[in-house]
Amino acid sequence: MKNKILLFILLIAFNVNGQQKLYNIVFIKANDVQAYDSYIKETFSKIHTNRIKEGKLLQWDVWKVVDNPQEDFTHMVTYIFDMDKYPVESNTREYFDMTDKSWELMWSDINKIRERVAQVKWIDLGSARKKGVDYLPEIMVLNFMNANPKKWGTYEKTELSYTKTIPSNSLRVGWNFHRRIDDYGSDNYFSHVTIDWYDEYKDFLKTSLGPVSDVARNATDWSKLRDLKKRVVMSKFISKN
Repeated sequence: MKNKILLFILLIAFNVNGQQKLYNIVFIKANDVQAYDSYIKETFSKIHTNRIKEGKLLQWDVWKVVDNPQEDFTHMVTYIFDMDKYPVESNTREYFDMTDKSWELMWSDINKIRERVAQVKWIDLGSARKKGVDYLPEIMVLNFMNANPKKWGTYEKTELSYTKTIPSNSLRVGWNFHRRIDDYGSDNYFSHVTIDWYDEYKDFLKTSLGPVSDVARNATDWSKLRDLKKRVVMSKFISKN
């Protein structure tokens, strides 16, 4: 049974315009990746470019899973909203000059080639970028974390304290930390995510080269604060803002 009580540690991140961002994340499993990619570029891109121009959406990104055919999703779609303007109603039909029948057939085809396997919402808790990195990098490494329900505050403070800056010689060019806000309970898969950003996939692979060592005796025992459920590497397919 889900715990209905959610104890938030109110750590709210704002962008430079004072907007509190809400991330609406949809995980997609495409059974015909090429066909779905075409719809993303030719149909969904048009819809969300118009929504951004109309001030209904801040940013829209699509990410594709890299080198992992066994993963339970193929794409991650990110809708970034101004929290104060959410939810936003939009008639996407008005962006296309086509008959009702053509519209119906298009969506019937889309529903056959892809499945929405999950949808979640999260907010910003913190971020860091290597000096000079003012762009959206090409590679996202998404880490699904399930925090100890009794130590959310300690976990969030510890996570933030470990990545205040990124060294100039690091292969990693950025980092983000998010808290899931749409649901809470013992049956949820994850409560937080961290994102490690890289310019190239090979840069991520290089981080695993070289010798490894045991955890130092005085190091933080992350296992008491959170469980890393899984890590998924994705490449940027399209981004509009």
